Amino acid sequence: MKKFFLVAGEASGDLLGSKLMKEIKEAQKDAEFVGVGGPLMEEEGLKSIFNYEELTIMGFVEILPKIPAILKKIKQTSNEIIKTKPDCIITIDSPDFCFRVMKKVKNVTSAKKVHLIAPSVWAYREKRAAKISKLYDLLLAILPFEPPYFTKYGLKTVFIGHPITENKPDFKKKDEINEQFRDKYDIRKDDKVICTTPGSRIGEVKKIYPEFIEALNILATKDKSIVVTIPMTPKTKNIVSEMSKDLKCKYILVNSDEKKAALLSSNFALAKSGTNNLEFSLYKIPMIVAYKVNYLSYIIGRLLIKIKFVNLINIILNQPVIAEMIQRDCQGKKLAQKLGELMENKKLQVNQINLSQSALSFLGLDFKESPSKKAAKEILES
Repeated sequence: MKKFFLVAGEASGDLLGSKLMKEIKEAQKDAEFVGVGGPLMEEEGLKSIFNYEELTIMGFVEILPKIPAILKKIKQTSNEIIKTKPDCIITIDSPDFCFRVMKKVKNVTSAKKVHLIAPSVWAYREKRAAKISKLYDLLLAILPFEPPYFTKYGLKTVFIGHPITENKPDFKKKDEINEQFRDKYDIRKDDKVICTTPGSRIGEVKKIYPEFIEALNILATKDKSIVVTIPMTPKTKNIVSEMSKDLKCKYILVNSDEKKAALLSSNFALAKSGTNNLEFSLYKIPMIVAYKVNYLSYIIGRLLIKIKFVNLINIILNQPVIAEMIQRDCQGKKLAQKLGELMENKKLQVNQINLSQSALSFLGLDFKESPSKKAAKEILES
């Protein structure tokens, strides 16, 4: 197995894909990679036919005007797979896009077909499990309870753990890095640093970030020691930078090379729902999570989704360990109140950190073999 065609449709998939590629290269020096991805996968050697950011759309309604363009990308991707003739096709998350691509090529290629991150059939659309089982040879699951949903249909499904757990920081260096970061940006020792994630999609930023800004301004009016750090993604960098000018407190725009230092220096987080929540938990940062979409998309989602929570930590523990401020609760005043309560309650902070660590242990934290290495081994050996 030498030539790999990978498809990742968003920033989290780009991160997972880059980790997987690194492990494949460790085991197979002459591996070649082509497909769809972002900057992290390209750094590992992916020749991308277009950037994954062209596929980053959230919400049932928001996707409607983009359907023609997405259908065109599905055709382009499937044609490229047929033309490239890879030994292995690896699709990463983004199920609606990836499964349509795989459906087009499944009967015209002998390549091994692998999907990383099992779709959440336990949350909604459970019947997808049977359909997916006809498309792939191997499914790599990041949650321990997922395999039975697919193995009953004959699809080999392996729990590997969540690759995000591989990003566990070295807490022995926390004090040193924290001091250096604060010195560089003139942040006092007693200042409260709140890390906020406006979103990796422009649509998210426009809808969510104004509420975050209002919440942070309310808190900063009451507490002059608040400093905000804002990790940025390439696609939303310009709009986030411009909108951040409305913040009425000291703020720092953080590029990728300083993100770890910013996280190790943060006391709290105001986070949009997504993979970044797990990252904050890894860094033991108490947080609240917020999100909102088009109202019609929200109504459709409520009708389809069977679970109580959106945050993976809460889902695993089946309790609201991390406050979720979704849709109507994602308002500046409400966010300020909820985050303020967390900032004032040390017991609540410690409880969230401790329970989150126990949830992360289910996802692969401190596993002897990293999720990415296990994934690469399953792909190359099975």
